[in-house]
Amino acid sequence: MQEPQVDVEGLDVETREATWWTLVEALDIYLRLLHPVMPFVTEALWQTLPKRSTDPDLLIVARWPGVGERDALAEADLGALIALVTEIRNARSTARLPAGAWLETRVYVPNELGPTLESLRPAVERLARARPLHRELTPAALGAASRAGDLGIIVPGTEIEATIRPATTDAAADELDRDRLTRELAEAEGWLTAARARLMNDSFISKAPPDVVAGARAREAELEDQVARLRDRLSD
Repeated sequence: MQEPQVDVEGLDVETREATWWTLVEALDIYLRLLHPVMPFVTEALWQTLPKRSTDPDLLIVARWPGVGERDALAEADLGALIALVTEIRNARSTARLPAGAWLETRVYVPNELGPTLESLRPAVERLARARPLHRELTPAALGAASRAGDLGIIVPGTEIEATIRPATTDAAADELDRDRLTRELAEAEGWLTAARARLMNDSFISKAPPDVVAGARAREAELEDQVARLRDRLSD
């Protein structure tokens, strides 16, 4: 276990309280799971946690943690934003930009993902070191707001696109961006070739479960879209 590194500066009171209770809930679950192998220590620690009306007096008789209902849509939205942060960080690393520097960032996300982005904006800004973070409503608007030297980002498997503006000369940044996009295109084309070869294998098509074949076809479509978007970026 590690002490959570949570930056609550600048958060409103309601968000701070929600963050605090989330950490309490997580620690409560950890202690319940550890109790069978560390009964005395976990009991002592659990007694120090804030109690809710449904909690028993002793950890030993507390309800064993179970899996609650899963929100597939929320998981997909959060996964898309995690992928966005990952791609921004990867682009910064590839371009050898200072890891701690705040960089102006513009992002396009589909309308249905907009509310999630806005609710998690502080976390996205902090994790990606993206500030100011501008949300563009269309890919065309994102392109119009970009300038020479911006690093273009495409999040695989989603419609999300972004640009970050490095504090370097336009010519140098543009060259770095093209090099990065060229490498990404080569990698995506390699994966696409492999995906197509798999789908051309009659043995795979005839023996694999239908859902596996459908997943492979969906993956091929995602890769085709990613390759097309990368080629468009390189042709600009």
